Amino acid sequence: MTGSSTQKPQCPMHGVGDNHQPFAHEGMYDFFASVRPEARVFYSPEIDYWVVTHQSDIKPILQDSEKYSATIATKPICPWPQSMRDYLDERNFRNESVQVACDPPRHTRIRQIAARFLNIRQFSFYEDQLRDLVRGYIDQIGEKEEADLVDEIFYEFPAQAVFLLLGVTDFDPRKIKEWGDLRITTIFGHPSNEELQAAAEDIADFWDFSSALVDARVQEPGDDYASALLKLRDGNDEKLTMNELRNLVFGLQLAGHETTTNAAGNLFDTLMQHPDQWRKLVEDPSLIPNAVEEGLRYASSVVAWRRIAKQDVEVAGKSFPAGTKFLLSLASGNRDEEVFEEPETFDVTRENPRRHIAFGNGLHTCLGAPLARLELRILLEELTRAFPRMEFIPDQDISWTETLSFRGPSALRVRLNRNTPSEEHGL
Repeated sequence: MTGSSTQKPQCPMHGVGDNHQPFAHEGMYDFFASVRPEARVFYSPEIDYWVVTHQSDIKPILQDSEKYSATIATKPICPWPQSMRDYLDERNFRNESVQVACDPPRHTRIRQIAARFLNIRQFSFYEDQLRDLVRGYIDQIGEKEEADLVDEIFYEFPAQAVFLLLGVTDFDPRKIKEWGDLRITTIFGHPSNEELQAAAEDIADFWDFSSALVDARVQEPGDDYASALLKLRDGNDEKLTMNELRNLVFGLQLAGHETTTNAAGNLFDTLMQHPDQWRKLVEDPSLIPNAVEEGLRYASSVVAWRRIAKQDVEVAGKSFPAGTKFLLSLASGNRDEEVFEEPETFDVTRENPRRHIAFGNGLHTCLGAPLARLELRILLEELTRAFPRMEFIPDQDISWTETLSFRGPSALRVRLNRNTPSEEHGL
């Protein structure tokens, strides 16, 4: 029997799952606030997962690779049709799990190599270039009265940051974003078979681009991520195979920008809806690093992650058999009343916002977290300086990413109210 059929009659709160809308993010936080006091774990029939809502239950699952496997983390929610798999195979698409959906000891071996480049020290070398990019986007906005921050800054900027890591200078960031968005939808969304089949060509093109980038670094190494991996591999498949290396480069182009685009959109949407908090940052920029953490807590860009039980387990006082699938609600855990005082309140002066689990927890904690924090801090520093009176345009219809795990606004229109030149220079 599956975990759902075995446990469903035993759980008095199983009916909560009938109201769970795993792909809809409008009202998501209100839903979890209403069920969290009584339903630490509940069954969601639409996706056949058990949803875990409290940090004290989520973190042990993320930390325990003996009892829980990450191999389900990037399994398509809507299975890919065989015709799509056949096409990708013909196109030599050789995607394999090397990080977020990989268990030890393989995960440990690969992560240790990737972390030699993806770390806070390495990321700090790019700060000046990242700041120049943001200032360039601000200059492009120019003297506009209004702007869509998502379209005009947040959509491209994180992809440009990934290009810096990859040493790429001659590719359209919007194409990479389109490929990344498509990959997210085919894994974490609910597209039709027809839509999946149509996506296959772009996914294969994305893979070809990544492979060609690696091939170029084999011939002419540089100071970039792929070159560093090649050097660390040193021709030894026991350290890292070439296909694993290709997948690390392929994965960076997805994970390295999608979540940060959404995190920036969520953070600025929240600040614009709380103008008193925006004013605090304008008046005291030293609050910005804390505001980044509070934004990640209050409005996560990754709202849920997945695990599958490798053996019989106990979660929130209930027993589940091996094979049970769990959806860990990071969004709910980030507003857990047991961890945060007044968790539904957005407060850039909060004392403990970094206790959030927006980047996961345990051995799979996001390697790119320091880069995301750096990008968000730079965005806040530069935009509060350039547009201290920026404000939300009311009555706009904001739609949200319709996927199981990723949340971000499709647009965010604001009135810029730009500083005068004298104000920008503190005169």
